[in-house]
This record gives sequence, C-alpha cells and structure tokens, in this order.
Amino acid sequence: MDILSTPENEKGATEQKKLEDLLRALGGNRFPLRDPCMKGTRLDILQRIETGIKSTDSDNVIWISGSPGVGKSALAASITTRLQDQNRYVIWFRFDRTQSTTITTEVLWRIFACDFARLYPSFRQQLDQGNRELSSSNIDRFFKTLIEKPSSTLDHDPHEELPVIVVDALDECGGLRHELSGQKDYEALLCTLQRWAQEDHLKKFKLVITSRPEDRINQTFPDSISFYVNIPSRKEYQAG
Repeated sequence: MDILSTPENEKGATEQKKLEDLLRALGGNRFPLRDPCMKGTRLDILQRIETGIKSTDSDNVIWISGSPGVGKSALAASITTRLQDQNRYVIWFRFDRTQSTTITTEVLWRIFACDFARLYPSFRQQLDQGNRELSSSNIDRFFKTLIEKPSSTLDHDPHEELPVIVVDALDECGGLRHELSGQKDYEALLCTLQRWAQEDHLKKFKLVITSRPEDRINQTFPDSISFYVNIPSRKEYQAG
C-alpha cells in the first residue's frame, strides 16, 4: 500500500530538495586527512589537545605547530577520529601546497557552509533567503555572507555538542612559500580565521589548526586567543 501524501511529508520533501540544491550550489571538494598516528603513540599530546577542546575555559583556537615531518597532520587525523568515536561532529579541511589554485580559502568556507547547512536548519534558512553570494573575489565579503551572518542564528547547543573545526596544513594555503599568486588567498585565510576566533557567536566553536611555526600565523593567533601546542622535532626533543 502506498504511503499517503500528507502536508508533513510534502514539507519534508521540499526541505530536502532545498538542502540538496543548496549543497549542489555551494559545491567544493576537500582532500582526505592524512593517516592518523600509530596506535598507542602521541597519547600525551592527543590528551592535551582533547582537554583543550573540551574545556570551556581555555581559548577556542588550538594551534598545533611544528617543523616539517613531526606529525602535525597525523595528529589532526587522530584528534578527528577520536572525537568522531565519541560521537562529536568534526568539520575538517586540509590544504595542500601542490593544489594551491584549487584548494583555496573560498573552497574551505564552501565546505564549512555545506556542513553547517546540514547540521542547522536556521543556518540553512538564512542561506536560503536569497542573500548568499556563492562566488566572490572578495573573500571578506564571501565569509560574512556565507559563514558569519548565517551562523549568528545558530541555536545555543551545549558546548560538548558543538562541532569542532579542524584545519590541517594551514601554512600550505597559497603554496608552500606563498608566492605572489597565492599570497592574497593566504592573507584572506588568516583574516577570516582570525575573525572566527574573535566573533562571539563563532568563537564558541573550537578551532584546531596545524601549521609550521610561521611568524604571520603567530601574529594572527597570539597567546591571548590561542592554546598553543608545539610538536618538537626528534633533534629538538633529544637536545631538551
């Protein structure tokens, strides 16, 4: 017997269609995270990061910094997996210096908007009111329209139920050395992430970033707004 069509069913189908259309319009692809740490390793660092994420008193930005090859990306993958195993929603993204023209700041915010639209009807409704700008050379305006404004409507969920944001290899945005062609995108990324860390309705979401210890990132996330985790190299560890 066919299921009778009801106003509730029709409304649900309409809302699902709107969501699918919105996600299709936003688009954006992300690279998979790297492999996590080997089982039983880096447990002290992972516990420290997890404590910072779960604490309501610590800063909302957790910055994992270290030289190339110390395992920052593995830590990002491990903390993502650990939180997901605890039924915590994680929105993650990874930059790659070899794909700096396609994996960009705009793509990052498209991905995040997609995930928030899936999670929060009020966010989705705000985007659906026709005031979204789905493509813009001005990342600041793009961020305000796609993330900052609609997120101001989010419900006040308990801290432990809020999504955690993970951005891996932040320093690889715009290319490894941020050549002229990628410098603008890199600066736009840092400016929007800094706003994420300072706006009251955004900073309730914990933001985990990994990067090399660049001065520009240190200026963006000083100790006053970030929980800093340094990963020493083997040489540094032995010297200590």
